[in-house]
Amino acid sequence: MKLRPLIFLAVAIGLWFVGHDVGLRGDAAPLVPGGVSPERAKYHLIALLLTLGALGFFVAASVSLVRGRRN
Repeated sequence: MKLRPLIFLAVAIGLWFVGHDVGLRGDAAPLVPGGVSPERAKYHLIALLLTLGALGFFVAASVSLVRGRRN
């Protein structure tokens, strides 16, 4: 087994957990009574981007693993 899929998998898992923690910070941010809280939206947007990055690394790890098995 090559090292590249393991590195991609480790980065994906790290991004997944960091995204979850940032999302929890967004949940803990103060509410605005009359509308949308920009602080909450900022944290949730960052968490979404981190989760999408983790998904991309999961796909890259699986593609790299499949290509490594073919050779």
